[in-house]
Amino acid sequence: MTKRNRLALSTLFSALLLTSYTSYAEYSEHSNNEQSSERRGPPAAAFKACEGKNAGEAAQFNTRRGNTLTGTCEEHRGKLVLRPDNKRQDGKRRTPPAAAFSACEGKNEGDLSQFENRRGKILKGSCEVANGKLVLRPERFK
Repeated sequence: MTKRNRLALSTLFSALLLTSYTSYAEYSEHSNNEQSSERRGPPAAAFKACEGKNAGEAAQFNTRRGNTLTGTCEEHRGKLVLRPDNKRQDGKRRTPPAAAFSACEGKNEGDLSQFENRRGKILKGSCEVANGKLVLRPERFK
């Protein structure tokens, strides 16, 4: 093999390697975005906040957006996890969307229902009384 052929082959191999790496990086990024949009349940930080604590104890963690989320440790699928208080950092109460209340109109506590969230996903769950009103609590929040 001549020096010129080795140089051409080396250049071709480098180009293929670089192209493959770029494709893999794009795939990896897409996979991560797809997983994050499909993630169900509490984030890992909510579990970590309750490590070494008992059910009913207060805990907190900082969200990816830099907000402090406070709440109480509760059991979720055999592990303790922080269940957020119904207050935001600015002191205002967080409330379910109007669609969660509409989904339970004319139903009884414990009835199954569903609604479409603002992202276009169908959330299924059961109707529960919260603050004197019947509201759908999606299965993923139980």
